[in-house]
Amino acid sequence: MHMLKELWKPQTWLEEQVYMLLRYHGIENPEEIDLLNLCKSYRIEVQLIVGRSRTHTHPFKQGWYLICIDSSLDPVSRRLRIAHEFGHLVLHVGVQPNSCELMIEWQESQINHFVEHLLMPFYMFERLAYKVSFYEAPKYISQVFMVPENVAKKRFDRFVSRMYAKGYSHYI
Repeated sequence: MHMLKELWKPQTWLEEQVYMLLRYHGIENPEEIDLLNLCKSYRIEVQLIVGRSRTHTHPFKQGWYLICIDSSLDPVSRRLRIAHEFGHLVLHVGVQPNSCELMIEWQESQINHFVEHLLMPFYMFERLAYKVSFYEAPKYISQVFMVPENVAKKRFDRFVSRMYAKGYSHYI
C-alpha cells in the first residue's frame, strides 16, 4: 500500500487547496465531511427553500452569505448542491459574470472539480482500497461519501486514470 502513496497526494492547485481546507478543519474521514458545519465556519448559512438553489449575500447578517437549496431535492442531491454553492462562495465569492459565457463555463467546470475533491478526496480512498472490487467501487464510494453514484463513478474513473498515468496499472 505504501508504494501507492503518491496516488493520494494532490496533483493540481485546486486539489491541494481543497485538501488543505479539509485538513485545516481536521477532516480525515468521509463521515467527518459535515457541510453545514463547514459552511457555518465560513459565515455561510444554509436554508431550504421552494425553488431553484442559489447563493447570495445574507439579508440580515453582515458579512455572511446564504445558500438556498431546493427542498424538493433528495438528501444526496442536496449535499451535492450545497458543496457546489459552497465552492462558488469559496472560489468565486458567489459572482457569476452576466455576459461572458466562457467564464461561466470555466467557473462551473472548476466548481465541479472542487466538489469532487471536497466530497471524495483521494487521500480518503486509501482506507477504502481493497474493500470491494473495481466493478463495485463506484457504488461503494457513493454510499461511503454520500454522493450520487454517477458522480462517484466519474471520481473513481479519474482515480483509475491517475493510477495508469503514474504507472500503477498492474494493481488494477
